[in-house]
Amino acid sequence: MRKIRLFIEEKNLHQASQIKISDNNFEYLTRVMRQKIADKILVFNGIDGEFAAEIIAIEKKFLNLEIKEKTSALKKVSNITLAFSPVKNVGIDFVATKAVELGVASFQPILTMRTIVDKINPDRFKSNVKEALEQCERNDFPQIFEIKKLDKFLADPNNSEKIFILCDESKEVRKASEVLSKISVSEKEIVVLIGPEGGFAPEEFSKMRQLKNLHAISLGPRILRADTAMIAALTLVQEFLGDFK
Repeated sequence: MRKIRLFIEEKNLHQASQIKISDNNFEYLTRVMRQKIADKILVFNGIDGEFAAEIIAIEKKFLNLEIKEKTSALKKVSNITLAFSPVKNVGIDFVATKAVELGVASFQPILTMRTIVDKINPDRFKSNVKEALEQCERNDFPQIFEIKKLDKFLADPNNSEKIFILCDESKEVRKASEVLSKISVSEKEIVVLIGPEGGFAPEEFSKMRQLKNLHAISLGPRILRADTAMIAALTLVQEFLGDFK
């Protein structure tokens, strides 16, 4: 049976410290996973690494954990940001889960000219990120930025220090392997741009191509759905620029 891993927002985790677990995490441990006193779980806070903890008391609405030992240090993923337009036919839970599994370090929702869904539920998004982290054995926690218009995002003065990967359906764009294999990353942030239904507008493509470190890639001869394009692009970026190296 897979070990239970739980993200908690407690700061400064260390051996012998005690933690109070309540609300949704309490319900999950006691009602869903049927945990009892002396049972052991793994906990992490996205800062201090991962720890083995033991349940030492269970009350009506909360339980207490005691940290027994540190099992692993904080493991940061590659500095990859997913800049994505919320899509009507793709659940935000899907975006959160798959991007976390594929090693995204931060999420930047963007509003484009063709964006239909103009907002996301931040609490639901964070909850889905948390569940994905617990499942895939990451012990960091990605940054989740507020939704921003594409024009404002492109005007950020720090963009000159980033590498942008644009998924482009134009016929003249080269294969991803040809483009990505020639990029020198060092410690720069890598931003993967994923458009909405219908893709980016021509005016938006024009503005993005003005970015100093933009690299356009093809994801193949067929038009992909936004969710398929996201998975394909992130997998390719991981292969050539990210955790697989």
